[in-house]
Amino acid sequence: MIFNSGSQADSVIEEKNSFEELRSKIQPFAGSTMLVETALQMTIGCRKFLVSFLVNIFTNLMYSACCLLLLWVLLDVVGIGAPSTIKNILAIPGYPLVGNIFQVLNNPALVYMKWASYYKTSLFQVRLGIKRIVVVNSYEDVKNLWIKHSCSNNSRPVSFTFHDVVSATQGFTIGSTPVGESYKKKKKTVSSGLNHRRVIELESVIDEESKYTIRKIMQNDRDLLVKPSCNNCRYYRTLLSDVDMLPFVQLYALRSSIYITYGLHLNVYDEDADLAKEIIEVENNIMKFRAPIANLQDYLPFLRYITWRKNVQAQHYRQRRDRYMDQFLELVKARMDSGDSEASSSLIGKTLALNDPKSQLTPAEVKSVCLTMVSAGLDNTPLNFNHLMGRLSYPSSGYYYQRKVFDELMQLYSNSVCLAWEKVVSETSCNFAVALIQETLRYFTVLPLGLPRATSKDIVYNNAVIPKGTTLFMNAFAANHDPKKFANPMCFKPERWLNPETKKLLPKESLIHFSFGAGSRMCSGNHLAFKEIYALLCRAILVFQIKRPTATDMLMEPDPFKNNEHPTAISFEPKLFKVRLEPRMHSDSDELHEKIFKGP
Repeated sequence: MIFNSGSQADSVIEEKNSFEELRSKIQPFAGSTMLVETALQMTIGCRKFLVSFLVNIFTNLMYSACCLLLLWVLLDVVGIGAPSTIKNILAIPGYPLVGNIFQVLNNPALVYMKWASYYKTSLFQVRLGIKRIVVVNSYEDVKNLWIKHSCSNNSRPVSFTFHDVVSATQGFTIGSTPVGESYKKKKKTVSSGLNHRRVIELESVIDEESKYTIRKIMQNDRDLLVKPSCNNCRYYRTLLSDVDMLPFVQLYALRSSIYITYGLHLNVYDEDADLAKEIIEVENNIMKFRAPIANLQDYLPFLRYITWRKNVQAQHYRQRRDRYMDQFLELVKARMDSGDSEASSSLIGKTLALNDPKSQLTPAEVKSVCLTMVSAGLDNTPLNFNHLMGRLSYPSSGYYYQRKVFDELMQLYSNSVCLAWEKVVSETSCNFAVALIQETLRYFTVLPLGLPRATSKDIVYNNAVIPKGTTLFMNAFAANHDPKKFANPMCFKPERWLNPETKKLLPKESLIHFSFGAGSRMCSGNHLAFKEIYALLCRAILVFQIKRPTATDMLMEPDPFKNNEHPTAISFEPKLFKVRLEPRMHSDSDELHEKIFKGP
């Protein structure tokens, strides 16, 4: 009561002071005291009325909003306005209006794995706001729905953030384009440019780029510039010896894709360094907008009018991307006009030169191909290779794996590191190196939830009818770690890809995982990505011994989920870790050292 009385007294004093202030302002202009008093009373009365009026309006609006929200919830509970449940497929319990969306914001693939185990079913449906999603977890179910039903499960869902905001100017990437004639033309263009035969023709590019990358890694550490026979760096360790491999591999993938796409050489460590950094940063952020879960406004449309910041960010990165994408396209056209052979023989050069109306792409479709080629290689190749380097830095197993690869290469190529250096670009004959890569692709599964699919026809599966237009999530991580397919799936074991008796690779039909997707929309660049990783891995092992970092806290956490810097992102984005590189000693290592530093 004392507090309330004091507040009322203060209010009276404040009003009195305000009254006196108004009196002093009006007094010089008033004809009499009565007029002044009347004007003051009217002013104060109007102010009180206005405040009361606004309070009443606000109260009524809040009351109406609460009533509407309650009505919305009630209608949603009884199924009016909510997305329809698919019969005979388990529906995970959720909340009104939002469904399960707030349960799966972080590391959704891991959450889905736990639900599959808890409910003892591989196939279930979740509700994400206004959308109903079917999630597939087991290896067998993914194989059936993505491969056996590939003709009915071959489209992409369209999202507001990625398709309507980010892709408003340059169009969709091929992978995000819904099924149709335009998609088929673009897919054919890229597939023919990156098929197995074409990748063989691109060996000179992989040779040059992998050599360039190894040389830049060596130049980054002065201890590695000395010939191996004269190098004493293995006798001491400093923090300066630790290296983050990811930026080097990102630039390796970027240089390769820009040359293959446009026939242009980027000097990513010198005059084009800022441009390269810009591309990597922008593409990384744009990929976040493609994440199936991260953009709440895709599932809760009313947020599109509230969360302006998300749209502004999307537009910001879109504008930055437009600048360099337009610049690349204009540059390759100009070089083609001037007779540049590299530009003319590039993927875009050949596409622009097509005269067949049936195969010719529209300007928008050409931009789509460009987007796909520039962005696609910046997650798969660098992140997988980076994880493998972290694995090889573990003394308990990684050193053994390196020795196995090196010994097999020496056995294959006459005990010569120089000969092996040349051959690993044109051949993939080292079984243990292939097994290491396959196990990295399986274990790490860089896109743990894959890219969502949309059914183009009804699919009848396990007594359920999955309607046309339904969104399907492939839990690629769960499928790649299915104990029914892979023994001890949480164990990193390259030997699982080899025949235990002959130590040769298992037949191709046994080398199946879902890290490149599956079915008709499987990644068209998988041959190129594998070849890039194989060449760089073998060459790195021929030149370096990959050791644990000097700083113990920089050793990689092997669990991809624990090591994930951004749990809402579409791909695993590892926390910073490093490795230490020592020169490898062999009879002709000095000769190889000279070879690396010769030429461009």
